[in-house]
Amino acid sequence: MSAKEPALSERMKHVLMLVSPHMAVADVGCDHGYMAIELIRSGKAGHVIAMDINEGPLARARANVSAYGLCDEIETRRSDGMEALCRGEVQGVICAGMGGKTICGIMERSRLLVRELDELVLQPQSELHIVRGYLRENGFLIAKEDMVSEDGKFYPMMRVIPARGAEKKAPDSMETGNAEAGAQRQRVEDRYGPCLLAEGHPVLRQYLQRERAVCEEVLRNLSQTDTERGLSRREELTRRLSDIAIAEKITVKLSV
Repeated sequence: MSAKEPALSERMKHVLMLVSPHMAVADVGCDHGYMAIELIRSGKAGHVIAMDINEGPLARARANVSAYGLCDEIETRRSDGMEALCRGEVQGVICAGMGGKTICGIMERSRLLVRELDELVLQPQSELHIVRGYLRENGFLIAKEDMVSEDGKFYPMMRVIPARGAEKKAPDSMETGNAEAGAQRQRVEDRYGPCLLAEGHPVLRQYLQRERAVCEEVLRNLSQTDTERGLSRREELTRRLSDIAIAEKITVKLSV
C-alpha cells in the first residue's frame, strides 16, 4: 500500500508550525493521525503519542501510521484528554480542534503533568476568551499566536508555556491606565489575543472587520427593541464594539 501525502488542512499546517522540536510530543484528539505523522516526517518530534477518546479515530490513526511505516515512532492510546499520558513521557502536547472549555478541562484534570511540559500548542474552536483567561489565571504564558482563515472561518491558535516564576508583561501598546481602562484592555487581550494584537496580525484585522460588521448589523436590528432582554443585548453589543475599536486601533497602529 502506498501512502499518500497526509491531508493536513491549512489550519493544522499552521498548528504544526507552532510546535517546537521535541524528543516526544502527545497529540490529544488525534483523529486520523495525520498530525502525528507530520510531526515525525518534519523532524518536529522523534516520538509521538497519538491519543483520542474514541476507538474509531484511533483505528484510523493506526491504519495511517502503519501505511507510512511509522509504527516504531508513533504509538496510539485511547485516552480521555491526557489521562493515559504519564508525567515525563513527552515535552510537548497539542490540543487542536476542540471547544475552549474542553481544552481548559483537559488541562485542569492533568495539572501536575501540564506544569512540567515545555509547551502546549492549543487551537480552540470556540471560547477563546475563556481559554486565555484560564491560562492567565493559572500561570501560563502565551509565547506565540497565529491565526488563519479557511473556508470562511477564522482559527486562532497559540503556543503556551508554564510561567515557572516569570511574570507576564503587557505589550507596550497596552500600558496600564486607570482601572476601567485596564479591565477593558484585559478583556480585549483575552478575546483577541495578546500576541496577535501586539504584532498587528493581518488575519486578526480581517476578523475584527467582520466582527464589527456583524455587531453593527445586529445592533441596528435591535434599535427599536425596548424589552429587558433586548436592552441587555444592545448594551452587550455596544461594549463589544468598544472592545473592537480598541483592538482595531492597536492593530492599525502596529501595521503602519
